[in-house]
Amino acid sequence: MIAPNQIPRPAVFLDRDGTINEEIGHIQFPEDLVLLSGAAAAIKSLNKSQYLTVVVTNQSVIARGRCTEAGMEEINNRLEVLIGELGATIDGIYYCPHYPDPEIPEGRRDLTIICDCRKPKPGLLMRAAEDMHINLDLSWMIGDSFTDIEAGKRAGVRSILLSNEDNYENKSPVIPDATCSNLNDAVRHILDYPKD
Repeated sequence: MIAPNQIPRPAVFLDRDGTINEEIGHIQFPEDLVLLSGAAAAIKSLNKSQYLTVVVTNQSVIARGRCTEAGMEEINNRLEVLIGELGATIDGIYYCPHYPDPEIPEGRRDLTIICDCRKPKPGLLMRAAEDMHINLDLSWMIGDSFTDIEAGKRAGVRSILLSNEDNYENKSPVIPDATCSNLNDAVRHILDYPKD
C-alpha cells in the first residue's frame, strides 16, 4: 500500500511486443515469448535508477478468442521470470484485452468494444499512474509504433520510438521526443537526459 505522503516517482512505460520481446504477431502461449537481446539489461539499468518500470501493452489476442486472461497472466509471468533470471524486475504490467471490432470470427463479444485503454488512448498509463503514484511530468514512454508514441503524448509523458528502416515511415502527426534503435539505447538516452 502506498503511503498518502509518498512523493510521486517517475516511470518508464514500456510497450511489450517488439520492445522487450520479439514481435511475432499475437503471442498465445508463454513459450512463444522470447526476449530481445539486451532488453533485460536495459530494464536492470532502469531498476537501479529513480524510475519505476511499467509495461503497457495492447493484447487483442484475448478479444479475438485466442487467449484467456489466465493465459495472458502466464505469458506475463514468463516475461517476469525471463528478465528476473537476468537480474531485472518489472514494477507493473497493464494490458488492454479489447479490440473494437464486433465482427471478429470467434471473438469475445464482451471484449470487442471501444474502450479507453487500448493504445493510442492513454488509459493504461493513466491507470498505472494512479495505482503506482507516478509523476507523469517526469516519465517516459518507449515503444516500437506510433500508437505507443501517441499514447505517451496523450498521457503527458516524453516518448521514444524504437525505429528501424522498416517501421520508421512517419505517417503519424505525433512526433517522438527521440528515436533509438533498441531498448538499451533508449534507456541510456533517458538516464542521460538533463534533469530539471
